[in-house]
Amino acid sequence: MKIGARVIKTGIAVAITMFFCKSLGLEPAFFGAVSAVINMQPSIFLTLRAARDQILVHILGVAAGFFFGYFLGVNPMSAGLIVMLLIPLYIKLKLHSGITMGIVAALFVLSSSTEEFFMHALARTGVIFVGLGSAMLVNVMLWPPRYSKQLKETLRQSNEAAVLYFCRAVQDFVSLDDREIRVDMEQRKRVYKLNKEARMLLDLLSRERHVVAESSEPREWLSLAEKLIDYNESITKKGDRIFDLLPIRLERRIKLGIPPISDEFKAILGILESGCTIVIRVNGKIRSVIVDGGTAIPEEISEEYWESLTKAIEQWQPRLTGSYYLHGLLEVAVTANEIKWATRQAKILLYECVENR
Repeated sequence: MKIGARVIKTGIAVAITMFFCKSLGLEPAFFGAVSAVINMQPSIFLTLRAARDQILVHILGVAAGFFFGYFLGVNPMSAGLIVMLLIPLYIKLKLHSGITMGIVAALFVLSSSTEEFFMHALARTGVIFVGLGSAMLVNVMLWPPRYSKQLKETLRQSNEAAVLYFCRAVQDFVSLDDREIRVDMEQRKRVYKLNKEARMLLDLLSRERHVVAESSEPREWLSLAEKLIDYNESITKKGDRIFDLLPIRLERRIKLGIPPISDEFKAILGILESGCTIVIRVNGKIRSVIVDGGTAIPEEISEEYWESLTKAIEQWQPRLTGSYYLHGLLEVAVTANEIKWATRQAKILLYECVENR
């Protein structure tokens, strides 16, 4: 079981809230603890936003409790009406995260006798603000979130995993001579998970830099990081498309009794496979610049690779006498196009990385 910094900070915020509530005679103290837990967000920006929402939710809830309690009295009917009013109101104001706290605040005030409305409302307000203040103070003072390092490491892992996944798809296309397709589903899940984590960390870091004076990366670096995430997501989907070709190609070969692959077509497959060497090399340079802050030499977009592929196809073309070969040509074209995109976009991104250093 792993206990992270956020868990520890939440516990500290709850302890501080309970202490101050008891010291100031604010009850119920557990209400402040709940407020501290809710407002201990994964970033300072989100903590401030949650605090803003909770203040508004609290004000609306207490006001509704006052109104219904004073004019309709404390009874099941007024409790039901206040819930039916506040839920649509909170949704309308896009305060979804505060619906529960708002309803509880209103019912808490409503549950008091008429003579105690004012004192209970003040106590409730004090409890909530103690919880809010504790969460914000602890989140800022103790181990404030630093997402730059986390993002860089996740960028490295996600790019390596995405490139490996793509090249694995190309390799399986090239070496398809078996009667069974073996797609590593765990590898696919890991690639998508890393891409999602990188996107989330980028969003948190982008928001955080507007709130705290962290020695964060400049805006240009954030832009490059976002482009690398876009590239990782796109190359992952292109790997999926190549994997989707495998069952169709295998089924067609099985129907014809697994015919031997001609030397001309082997040459084409070899050229396709060598395309991944370029993808791996260029992405290694991109990681060196974006993640490690190193230097790299850009690579020109060359047509040499594609010219050699065209010549190989022209040598194989005389064998295209039936649908079997035509389908093979189409599949090669799809795979080659994905490789072409992966290499070109990687070189473009590498050039931008070098230029923005």
